Amino acid sequence: MTFTVMTFAPVQGFIERSRKLRDLYGSSFILSHLARALCEAGQSELGGADTLVSPALINVTQGTPNQIILAGNFPEIQGRRALLKAWKEIVDQCRTWIEAQIPAEYTWKRHWELWGNHAWEFFWGQGETITAAREEINRAKRSRDWVGINWQGESSTLSGADAIAWPGLGRKRDSRDIRLGEDDREIREFYKKLQSLTVLGEAFVDATEQLSIPELIKRLVTYHVVAKRIGIQGEVPDSFRDIKLREQRTFWFAGDGDKIGEYFRQLKENGQDESTALRQFSQAMLEWGENTLKPAVDGKLGRIVYAGGDDFLGVLYPADTHAFSPQASLAWFYERFPQIWRQHGQDIKVSVGAVLAGKQVPQRDILQQAREAEKSAKKQGRDRIALRVLFNGGNHIEWVCPWDFLPPIFANYHDRDNGKNWTHIYNDVAVLASRRGLASPAVAFALFEVYFGAENRQTLEQNPSHYIGTASVSDWVNNLAQVGFQLCSNT
Repeated sequence: MTFTVMTFAPVQGFIERSRKLRDLYGSSFILSHLARALCEAGQSELGGADTLVSPALINVTQGTPNQIILAGNFPEIQGRRALLKAWKEIVDQCRTWIEAQIPAEYTWKRHWELWGNHAWEFFWGQGETITAAREEINRAKRSRDWVGINWQGESSTLSGADAIAWPGLGRKRDSRDIRLGEDDREIREFYKKLQSLTVLGEAFVDATEQLSIPELIKRLVTYHVVAKRIGIQGEVPDSFRDIKLREQRTFWFAGDGDKIGEYFRQLKENGQDESTALRQFSQAMLEWGENTLKPAVDGKLGRIVYAGGDDFLGVLYPADTHAFSPQASLAWFYERFPQIWRQHGQDIKVSVGAVLAGKQVPQRDILQQAREAEKSAKKQGRDRIALRVLFNGGNHIEWVCPWDFLPPIFANYHDRDNGKNWTHIYNDVAVLASRRGLASPAVAFALFEVYFGAENRQTLEQNPSHYIGTASVSDWVNNLAQVGFQLCSNT
């Protein structure tokens, strides 16, 4: 039996360049749409739904995993064509819609075509088993074939990485005849017209925004009038006005299942068919994201941006529909999330990076910090959460703890007055650190006992490597005090 594995890149980079939640949704819509196109092309060529091993296709706009596994020989050239066809359709629909809404002398078509041809890398591999096919595609990823797109003029005000999209982009002229002031006037007039498009229902851009072609595409696909031209329907939010990211702190979280490859190897060793097990796993995880995780968060605590199987990203935030506090968000992670995770029925653990971000932290930095926190949770032993506090200046503090130790710690915390004031431990740690007293493990354990009880200290001392990971007990207690103070302090 031949198995074919396909994927494309960049994925995380495409997501993390999003500066607004609307753009983040757009990134997720596009990635899922492209993955679905590959799935449908493979099924059409190989003849039937049974040929698609992973991902399971359910009615999900956000979250279709971007690694496609097919049972059969699906040629590389057909996979590449399917990816480019789906992406070029998105590009062309966005461009032609803008041109229809805002009449002008457009010279930008060639730049849109360049983005249509060179936005993605496609990877393909085959093998007699799924494991062999995955190993082949991993080898293919070591060789890159990337094409950069050059331009003349100013860069996007969001990313600074690509050219501003405007009607005069690509206009042929001598560089000596370029008048940046005139270009700037035309660009500002174009974006004022975009901002005033009432057909979208909401202001398309802010007054200070001048977007690149990929950023325009991400933004446009989140509006129903454009999304339906492409085939993205059903999950585009009607509005993003309830999320006041620039006015309030937000709690972002990124999660990923632990040791999935090892999980499948164990199933195979126990006699289960690899493709059947993977198909069932994919179906269970996608249904969990759609039917369990999203309803538990959306409209109640925040929003799930995407849930692609065991990989997910979400944000908790204040809104008119629900209250928000860092302390309540923390409680949700240790009281509710473990039960929510187990409902998919698969015997796997999860590592999560959760970031409480300051009001002025750019979204791109938050997303990067959330992924780094998730990696930190895995590095410290997996099956745990990394709680990170990200300040406006870019500095952060982090504390990592297994899921099973979170409730005993935060439920049993008491200050010297038998209350819940985290200022006490925060100040004690600061004083001890200034005198290098916390460097002693004995002092760190004693301080931990004072505020969290003798039983928790005994638990910690019996198996420190499990609960603390690779950190020292002194650093672990110090970070606990600082993160706990930021998340739980009422002062």
